[in-house]
Amino acid sequence: MTRRSLIGVALAGTVAATFALGPDAIERHKPAVPEVGSAAHRGGTLVVDLVDGASEADLQKVEAELGVDLSWLSELTVDEALAVGEVPDLAAALAVLRDEALVETAEPELMLSLDPEELSVATVSETLPDGYPNDPLYEKQWHLRAMGAPDGWAHSPRGKGVVVAVVDTGITRVEDLEGVRMLEGASFVPGAKTAADDQGHGTHVAGTIAQATNNGKGCAGVAPEATLLPVKVLSGAGFGSSAWIAAGIDYAVDEGADVINLSLGGGYSSVIHNAIKKAHAKGVIVVAAAGNGGRRGVSWPGALEEAIGVSSVGPSGSLAPYSSYGEGVDIAGPGGDKTKPGGGVFQDTIDGRGGHHYAEYQGTSMATPHVAGAAAVLLSRGMAPDAVERALLETADGDGSWNEKYGHGKLSLTAALGRSVGKHGSTRFALAAVFALLIGQLASTNRSFQIKSAAFAGWVAGGLFLLEYLPLPDLLLTRLIAHPLLSWPALLLGPGFASFPLWLSAALPAVVGFSLGAFRQTRWLAYGLACGVGAHLLHGAATGTVGVSLLPASLAGLWLVANATVAMLVGLGLAGAEKLEEAGRR
Repeated sequence: MTRRSLIGVALAGTVAATFALGPDAIERHKPAVPEVGSAAHRGGTLVVDLVDGASEADLQKVEAELGVDLSWLSELTVDEALAVGEVPDLAAALAVLRDEALVETAEPELMLSLDPEELSVATVSETLPDGYPNDPLYEKQWHLRAMGAPDGWAHSPRGKGVVVAVVDTGITRVEDLEGVRMLEGASFVPGAKTAADDQGHGTHVAGTIAQATNNGKGCAGVAPEATLLPVKVLSGAGFGSSAWIAAGIDYAVDEGADVINLSLGGGYSSVIHNAIKKAHAKGVIVVAAAGNGGRRGVSWPGALEEAIGVSSVGPSGSLAPYSSYGEGVDIAGPGGDKTKPGGGVFQDTIDGRGGHHYAEYQGTSMATPHVAGAAAVLLSRGMAPDAVERALLETADGDGSWNEKYGHGKLSLTAALGRSVGKHGSTRFALAAVFALLIGQLASTNRSFQIKSAAFAGWVAGGLFLLEYLPLPDLLLTRLIAHPLLSWPALLLGPGFASFPLWLSAALPAVVGFSLGAFRQTRWLAYGLACGVGAHLLHGAATGTVGVSLLPASLAGLWLVANATVAMLVGLGLAGAEKLEEAGRR
């Protein structure tokens, strides 16, 4: 076998080894979804989810079949075609709609709620600790330290550019949410014109996700640079209908939410399930509470396959006595245990008297936003949604197997960040360097060209990932150098920009190849860039760690592989040009 044949085999083997890195399916334990379509022969409110984009004429057709008037639930979600109406016989109405092609699902209106345990509060005192963060109550936030929030502050953009929808009782901009990025949001509760909180639960949840941090007041949050989207679906009494919640989820997706936090629960709703399926299909991470029943049996929607179900642990790390458990739990988060002194979750929220206070709550509702905040932190590093979900579950603190109390284990943002920095960074660095060396040898370029271009290719694909482990100043330049080139838009502008198809393509290597590649002094940079981008895209396709926006999941992998191939061909062309010029100089 000739030398070139051996190099070709080595290249093919490297590509095959890259795809061997593809992860196995995550072990999920989910309860069976209840059958829908049955109801008692009694009157009540019917919720009808028509096919997306259904017209007024379509609604009138369904109305004629039922013999009742229906109305769109909200003008904000007309494109999702969610309608409600009063019917004299729910069972008969469901039977009529069972085979109607215009209807995705229909059900009697279902009420979901907060657990009463989560509504009790305790005001706390303030003392000032030293160091970062300088928030006075941080020393009491054992829960942030337990899940590794400080590592997120030190080694990530802290959720910058990520939109987290809090689908709850609303959010009020209390003292310690001043300066936090927050969209206007919307209310789906009749009579509540804005997404302001009139209960306290939603504001407390929002604080855990993105409370203003290092501002010299109050508490800290997991992802303080994230953008909050308040979606009010629960009333001041803590109740909300399945229609309101489904509409709120649809609205959050339309408004660009990257993560949806559902600190609520109850019985199974096919309408809510349908909304979450659509959100998940669009790459939105949905995190939901397991429930506070204190027994086996996870509440819905936390038990859904498309949602990350979160149980709760207290300061000791053991399952909180109120936490539900069983099939449907994917991960455990710090939710508090007020039987222990200082064992609740502290955040700023409204006090019910027109002001605010720093209050201690407990519940799986409090555990859930810790996971949602961690997801925002990982997304802000440019990770794909599927990769974020996988990182959270596979790095959770457990024994490596699923169990009904903790799922895959207790939330560890520290370990999840280590996975994204260490494993993927080092693998991509090595992969790009190997590609640059092998293609350079295939073209018989000189050793100096191969070595310096291989080092540059490694940095392009994996960044100087070791910098993440050093106690360096938290500067943008340091973060850029430590991260792969293709993740820079996530650090500078937000994760959505890093997943744009044209950016995740061979366009950059081609442009640089035709410019810098034309000159001998800079050709090695163009060549290293082409190999680095190609390795990054190929690794992303193999491991599912690179998401491509605007493309369905079935085409995203093909897009990455095709563009990785083109980038490598650009590199081969540049290596060939270098060899020709070397020959001409002899």
